[in-house]
Amino acid sequence: MAMRDSIPRRADRDVLRRELGQNFLQDDRAVRNLVSHVAGDGRNVLEIGPGKGAITQELVRSFDTVTAVEMDPHWAAHVRRKFEGERVTVFQGDFLDFRIPRDIDTVVGNVPFGITTQILRSLLESTNWQSAALIVQWEVARKRAGRSGGSLLTTSWAPWYEFAVHDRVRASSFRPMPRVDGGVLTIRRRPQPLLPESASRAFQNFAEAVFTGPGRGLAEILRRHIPKRTYRSLADRHGIPDGGLPKDLTLTQWIALFQASQPGYAPGATGARTPAQGGREREYEPETNRAAVPGGRRYGPTRGGDPCAPRAQVRQTKGRQGARGSSYGRRTGR
Repeated sequence: MAMRDSIPRRADRDVLRRELGQNFLQDDRAVRNLVSHVAGDGRNVLEIGPGKGAITQELVRSFDTVTAVEMDPHWAAHVRRKFEGERVTVFQGDFLDFRIPRDIDTVVGNVPFGITTQILRSLLESTNWQSAALIVQWEVARKRAGRSGGSLLTTSWAPWYEFAVHDRVRASSFRPMPRVDGGVLTIRRRPQPLLPESASRAFQNFAEAVFTGPGRGLAEILRRHIPKRTYRSLADRHGIPDGGLPKDLTLTQWIALFQASQPGYAPGATGARTPAQGGREREYEPETNRAAVPGGRRYGPTRGGDPCAPRAQVRQTKGRQGARGSSYGRRTGR
């Protein structure tokens, strides 16, 4: 009887699956397509939420090593058994608490739709990796890639990363089947950033202030940040519509406006690179206590001195506390 009670019942597994937002990718073609977007980009890949190991299997064929982070203890143990003897290392815990190893250059994952923003923000604040291919909700993929206008998250990181949306993944490709389709979103670190890292905190603060600022159009919103005459000159030069919204701005326009908002701005001076042309980088005063900068999350030795161990040894969730509608916990902070 005691032995029987120690085995998770199917009903319990179903409850946990729903709480963790687990929708496993069952379509082999979709799996191959996902991995094809980053195959050849690097040697060491990190997988977010391997689940049953369908994507892991394809990653083993394409990369030298696979590091997988899985919240669900059942599936973490399953993947360990399935790939025993392979070049696969599995950590059981919350990805948001995971300290990405320094040798990781690629990230792949079927991200739970309910926590895409938290996963993306945590990933973008990380260091070293160069490219990522993620399955997210289809409309979210289009939004992050700017197909339906810019978003604050994407704009905040666009000078350092390129976002692109690719294939649509039908809901029928998942088990259990979600209510909406998924899509492949790729993120690549720009080989030549359009702004220096020292400007990241200032740029992100500027983007947030513009997206959330009061006003019925860009002219009204920006008057709090840029002198009227300077704005007028930039608007005419870059085709910025006075009545437009922040989501309508191109990256080139964002960079021009940001530079104009900075102390010591000199109209016509050579500034940061833009998507269309190169140029000498403007120097920005480094900020102390900077958070959320490209490559800015520092990865010193963790508890126990292992620099490749998960942050705090991957926080072990107790029972279902902190479940977040995904296989990585349910915290809404970050």
